[in-house]
Amino acid sequence: MTKIVTRTFLLSIIVLMSGFISSEKTTLKVEVTNFENKVSTKVLVGIFSQKDFLEKPIQEKSRIAEGNKVIVEFDLPEGEYAVFASQDVNNNGKLDKNFFGKPQEPYGFSNNVNPFGTPSNKDCKFPLSNSAKTISIKLIN
Repeated sequence: MTKIVTRTFLLSIIVLMSGFISSEKTTLKVEVTNFENKVSTKVLVGIFSQKDFLEKPIQEKSRIAEGNKVIVEFDLPEGEYAVFASQDVNNNGKLDKNFFGKPQEPYGFSNNVNPFGTPSNKDCKFPLSNSAKTISIKLIN
């Protein structure tokens, strides 16, 4: 009987510990540069998975565009991600595009992909391991 109780107790500890290990998160810092220095505009940064690339961000944050760069931090589990950043120059809450769908406000992607058209997740993705990471995105004007 004591053996069964001891085994059950140890198994419970292992299960609990594995839950804590898998929920660990890593800090991703995104540095955004080359935005227009317009008063009170925001730089928006979205984190995407492969499945929902450019459709629905996992996390999204904004910061006021001040100085030479904006830094946005995210806490994420290990995995592969892609980032899209833009500046809302006219403060209308969306990325304005022309008739052909080309952005009319500064925008950029992880890996500083400069696409002709919409880039693929494959071009923009990067791995995030269990150590903090910083990526830089230079906006395209």
